[in-house]
Amino acid sequence: MPLSPLELQTLLRRVARGDAAAFSQLYEATAAKLFGVVLRIVNQREITEETLQECYVAVWERAADFDPMRGPALGWLVAIARNSAIDRLRRQASRPEGRRASEELLLTMPADERTERSAEWRDLQRCLGELDEQPRRAVVLAHLYGLTREELAAQLSVPVGTVKSWIRRSLERLKACLDE
Repeated sequence: MPLSPLELQTLLRRVARGDAAAFSQLYEATAAKLFGVVLRIVNQREITEETLQECYVAVWERAADFDPMRGPALGWLVAIARNSAIDRLRRQASRPEGRRASEELLLTMPADERTERSAEWRDLQRCLGELDEQPRRAVVLAHLYGLTREELAAQLSVPVGTVKSWIRRSLERLKACLDE
């Protein structure tokens, strides 16, 4: 049976005091949900398991940072899981031979398509570079990882309306930039 938001909050308070039994209960109550969140982002079971472990290490270390006035315990846990997954993807984006994931994609394309796409990638990267950091991050997370406006607001610690404005304005700017 799932725990109530108040029960999760109580467990997090106990974890913040170093209570290993509470941590075990918290893990049992939330691991399946957080596993699903991470799996949706990284899309590989083995990496999901490693990332989930990193996530719970962060929960153990940062439980005292949880503030129920900023949102529910499960939302805080989901944000940690999502951030851990995105950090994992960023670390993986660098290949041992120094190529980025986008370059790997380009290398698998036929030469005629690669030339056209390479120019498109450069244009897109240039236009994204013209956006402010937070709006750019919101657009990338929304389009690459499928995060909703509400999820973005929680992750970026801003109101949903701000996220909506960032995305709308950023997409308008990107379109104008790419049309130049």
